[in-house]
Amino acid sequence: MKPIVIKKIFDVLTKRPGRLLSKEFYLRVIRAVQSSIAFKKLQPSDRPRLYFDVTVLSVVDNKTGVQRVIRSVFQEIKPLVKDQYEIIPVSCTAVTKGFLVLQEINLDERKTFKPTKYKISPKIGDVFLSLEQAFVEHLAQEETFREMKESGCRVILTVYDLLPLQLPHCFPYEVKDIFEKWLLSTSNFAEFLSDSKTVQADLLHYLAAKNIKVDNSYWFYPGSDFVQKISTSGQTSAQSLYLRNLKNFKYNFLMVGTIEPRKGHKIILDLFSQLWALEEDQISLTFIGKQGWMVDELIKSINKSKYFNKTLFWFNDASDSFLDLCYKETDAVIIASLNEGFGLPIIEAAQRNCRIIANDIPVFREVSPQECFFLKLTNPIVAFKQLKDWLKEPPQPCLRPKIKSWKETAFQIAKNTHLI
Repeated sequence: MKPIVIKKIFDVLTKRPGRLLSKEFYLRVIRAVQSSIAFKKLQPSDRPRLYFDVTVLSVVDNKTGVQRVIRSVFQEIKPLVKDQYEIIPVSCTAVTKGFLVLQEINLDERKTFKPTKYKISPKIGDVFLSLEQAFVEHLAQEETFREMKESGCRVILTVYDLLPLQLPHCFPYEVKDIFEKWLLSTSNFAEFLSDSKTVQADLLHYLAAKNIKVDNSYWFYPGSDFVQKISTSGQTSAQSLYLRNLKNFKYNFLMVGTIEPRKGHKIILDLFSQLWALEEDQISLTFIGKQGWMVDELIKSINKSKYFNKTLFWFNDASDSFLDLCYKETDAVIIASLNEGFGLPIIEAAQRNCRIIANDIPVFREVSPQECFFLKLTNPIVAFKQLKDWLKEPPQPCLRPKIKSWKETAFQIAKNTHLI
C-alpha cells in the first residue's frame, strides 16, 4: 500500500475518532484479520468466473442506497449469467493484499456472507464486477487490480456520482481526496459502470480533462420495485398535533432525507422565509430526516427561526407510519439536491402520486416524470418567482412511473457490460 494511502487512512481514523468506536469499524478489522490468514489460492476452473465484490455489504448492510443496489443485483444477476460464469462473492480490506473468497449463507432468515480460507487468482476470461463504494479498500488493491488486468481478467467498477469533485464543500475534507485518488488510480485498468447517462457523461468529461481515455463505459438505472414497508410505527404527541394542524394551511410542502449541505435545505429554507415575510403564513414547510454532517449552523437557524413550529417544522425521529401520513398530506415533495447520481427520491415521490418540485439539474431532467416542476436553485431570484408561479397554479400530481424491477436492472448491467 502506498504511504499516502496509509497516511490518509490514519488521518481519517484519528481525526474522526467516532469511527473507531463504530461496530462497522471493528467488523472491518475482523475481516482484515480473516483476510490476512487466508493463504490458499482458489483452485482453477474450466469455466470463466465472475468475481462479484461485496466488500462493504458483507460487513454492514443498511438495506438502503448502495447496499440495496448491490444485494439486489447480486441475487438477480446469478440466474442470468450462470451458464456463462461461475459466480463467486469476494471482498478485500485496506490492509491486506488480494480478494478473499466468501460463501453466501442463510442466517436468521436472511442471506449473508462468511469468509473462506481462499483468495482469488483471476485468469483470462474472468470478470471482476464491483458495485461497491469501497474507495479506501480499493486503493489498497491497486497492485491486485493491475495483476487482474495483466492476466486477462476484466475489471468493472461503478461510479454512482462525482459529487465529491463537483461539490467538495459539501463533504468532509478527506472525501474528495480519497475519491479522486481512487478514480484516477483505477482509471488505468478499469471499465466503468454508472447509474445514469448523466453520471456517465460527467465521468468521461472529467477523465478526458485529465487526458485519460477509458476503455469502456456503461450505464444502468437502479431498480425501483422497493416495497413501502411500515416497519416502525407510532408518533409523538407533537407529531400528532402537527398532523391535526396541517389542515389549517393552504399548502403543505415536504422534504425527506438526511439534512446535509448538498441536499439543498438551506436554499429552500431561505426561499420559504421570503414567502413567510410576505405574510404567506398559509404555507408550511416540513423537514423529515436526521441531522447529517456539516450542518450545525443550519440546524441552529432552524431551531432559532421565528417560524419554527409555526410554519416551519423538523422531525428527526419519524417512524415509517408517520412519514407515510406526511406523504399523504403533502401538496408537494421538494427535492432540492445540488446534484445527484440518479435521483431515487424523485421516483419514490412519484410512486406515491405526489406533486414534485425539483432542482433543475441534468440528472433530474433525465429521470423525472413529465409532471415534475423545476426550480432554478442556482438563481434564487428566478427560483423565488418560479415558486410563486407554482402557488398561483399548482400542476397535476405526478403519474406513477413504470416500475423498473431489479431483474431488469441486472439484465441491463449484464447486457451492457457484455456478460451475456
